[in-house]
Amino acid sequence: MGKYEILALVNVHHSLKGADIPEETLEKLSEQAYAKWPEPWVSATLQALRTRNLTGIPINEYIPDNLGKERIALIGDAAHVPAPITASGFNESLQDAAELGKCVAKGVKGDAAVKALDKYDSLRLNKVRQMVQSGKSFSYSYGRS
Repeated sequence: MGKYEILALVNVHHSLKGADIPEETLEKLSEQAYAKWPEPWVSATLQALRTRNLTGIPINEYIPDNLGKERIALIGDAAHVPAPITASGFNESLQDAAELGKCVAKGVKGDAAVKALDKYDSLRLNKVRQMVQSGKSFSYSYGRS
């Protein structure tokens, strides 16, 4: 059972304290720890599960199809949501803002706005899609043998 399957069992939309995590989920996590992790990680994980000294944090990732439409542009987490493991959300948000600033620097009157936002989309979309997909790929492989 993968990380996402376990989260689906509890169907959470916010972080859970250890006391709020269902016993069945803790048992499945224990099984996964035994099956996939070496010492000392398995012992530390099992101790945290036994004492419920843990927090369950659902991870949501979003790969955008575009970063704007017509005269509206999105940047940062509004446009793309990477897994925390990428450690790139803040930096990519700054890059979005910088590129958007460059694209609209010559003005946004008339058709210039649409052209500027199309350029922004063409400069940033593939980069942020790859970043989010990279995090998703790592998440899916994490802990697998």
